[in-house]
Amino acid sequence: MDNKLPSGGRLLTSLLFFALSATFALLLLLAALLVWLSDVTGSFILSASILAVFFALVSWAIYRFAIHRALDQIRTQAATVYEVARLAKAGYEWVVDKIRFFKALHQLFHDR
Repeated sequence: MDNKLPSGGRLLTSLLFFALSATFALLLLLAALLVWLSDVTGSFILSASILAVFFALVSWAIYRFAIHRALDQIRTQAATVYEVARLAKAGYEWVVDKIRFFKALHQLFHDR
């Protein structure tokens, strides 16, 4: 009797096959919907256009109501990070200039 636990590779392989199966199922469902809609409308081009417009609207709604705010927050955070980096660089340059000044003074007084 084998009492070994399944390895992570088996889990990864199982998840991969699950994702592929779900993707194929969705594609077949869309193909069946397209064929049914073309039978109802009598035009394959019209049914494909209807589905394209439907998914474009769904995509727009997902972007507008779920992704748009998150992207704005990321842009704001990136701008804040950029501003902090700019201020840190300016502060570093100020400190380096002061150190150079005091080093020049030190050399000026010790070279005499």
